[in-house]
Amino acid sequence: MYILGFNCYAFNSAACILKNGKLIASAQEERFNRKKIYGGFPLNAINYCFSEAGITADDLDYVGFHWRPFHQIHRRAALILRYLPYASYLYNSHAFKWFDILNVKSEFNKRIVSPTRKKSSYSFIRVKHHICHSASSFLLSPYDKAAILTLDGTGEAASTMMGFGEDNHIRILKEIFYPDSLGYLFVALTHYLGFLPESDEYKLMSLASYGEDRFYEDFKKIIVLKPEGGYTIDTNYFNYQKGIRNPWVSEKFTKNFGPIRNPEEPIEQRHKDIARALQKRLEDAALHMARHLYKITGSRNLCLAGGVALNSVMNGRLLRESPFENIFVQPAANDAGTCIGSALYIYNSILGNHRQYIFRDAYLGPSYPDVSYRKALDEKGLGYEYLTDEKLLQMTAELLSEGKIAGWFQGRMEMGPRALGNRSILADPRNPAMKEILNSKVKHREGFRPFAPSVLLESAREYFECDIHSPFMLFVFNVRPEKRSVIPAVTHVDGTARVQTVDVQENPLFWKLIKEFEKTTGIPILLNTSFNVMGEPIVCSPGDAVECFLKTQIDFLVMGNYIALRK
Repeated sequence: MYILGFNCYAFNSAACILKNGKLIASAQEERFNRKKIYGGFPLNAINYCFSEAGITADDLDYVGFHWRPFHQIHRRAALILRYLPYASYLYNSHAFKWFDILNVKSEFNKRIVSPTRKKSSYSFIRVKHHICHSASSFLLSPYDKAAILTLDGTGEAASTMMGFGEDNHIRILKEIFYPDSLGYLFVALTHYLGFLPESDEYKLMSLASYGEDRFYEDFKKIIVLKPEGGYTIDTNYFNYQKGIRNPWVSEKFTKNFGPIRNPEEPIEQRHKDIARALQKRLEDAALHMARHLYKITGSRNLCLAGGVALNSVMNGRLLRESPFENIFVQPAANDAGTCIGSALYIYNSILGNHRQYIFRDAYLGPSYPDVSYRKALDEKGLGYEYLTDEKLLQMTAELLSEGKIAGWFQGRMEMGPRALGNRSILADPRNPAMKEILNSKVKHREGFRPFAPSVLLESAREYFECDIHSPFMLFVFNVRPEKRSVIPAVTHVDGTARVQTVDVQENPLFWKLIKEFEKTTGIPILLNTSFNVMGEPIVCSPGDAVECFLKTQIDFLVMGNYIALRK
């Protein structure tokens, strides 16, 4: 049985394919068309999934989609009445999206299905958006039972869902509805602070570490915690609920917190303090909901999903302070993961098939043969060597220990927004200047943004206050005080790091590289950041990797067993 899941017409269009319940491929459309956060129809991602599975659309049994447009339509209608005449902006600006969502099956048939096939021979099933988020986490998790918390901008009507998963089933326990939305609150403040809304929200998480608690009490009035795990947003401070996007915040907000920052203007302490207040209050709200979920479910396990679940600082606090012993977040927790959720929900919950916990790693994207590496290098006239695994690892580790920066391209591409050792830029974490070098000369991004450590799983506790396996780089931990001066390039200003623990069973080549670096330097850690520059998606193909290599100051490029040194 083959089930295709896909999502589009919102953000992060993506597709996946299940074979008899096993997830065998998944990728975002942005990686193929090179348009970051692309939300259109994921034609390339769908075709990639077919190629990986060795099938065509004629072999599909079910197709899952992440949205039911008429679900809770009465709530949307009530919003129109509530915010007249302003709400017309929102619904006019989204008219084409809603039209596309309504007609997505016809679009799928037109662009994907063979003209000789009867269009009714597969079943097209629309699944509620937050159920897709929930399924993408719980049905991939190792837990038979778990509390579920999903947080994003908005689904059909809900912005937050609390649930409980048991065996194949997901039960909704509580929903919080738009415009009470932690996701859109973050979007609004992203625009206010001079970054790209619905794209750069993660930057606020980094900026918050430089802030002070000057505005924290003010944000308690903006995000108000309610009994039984609830919260409300004081929308008098915002415009997003009216459909107004420029500005996202209201005059009341600017009167209380100062003018909107222009992207070209310097970042002031005021901006850092606002980011800190927002981040801290988001964590308060998540912890408030988690405690309520634990109280009503009694589960030791928590599954997180939705775009807000990519906030690794929040996740780290939940791990430290919530009553839950175990927390699972899959790497594509944002909308890109809803394609997986729709497919799993059909297979496990609708069809009632036994769950298969097969999610061991995030390497579900395309891989490429050696000939494509040579072709990409030859087309740009780059000299290169082909080395054995042993010599390749030795040479790479030695160059990294000398302060060189590597583009590292191996195997199947990761799903989700984090590079996890297959599409990575790597460097020496011991070099205190490396953060500035990478931000200014390679990534071309803001200097306040930190870099992550990839550490051997068996060595993680020695360097970090980390008691779990964190393979997807979705939890922030404290760096042990005595180690902060040892690995300054991956230690954030507040003494923390977003850690990836690397297991030899899950990524043996990357594990061996870090081990070789340890033999050379005594440090079982590499600085790991995504193989891209600001504003572009992570590289997908060898051609993408070569292009990124040439327009940055990366010192050498490794693709498969080929190594190219910059002249």
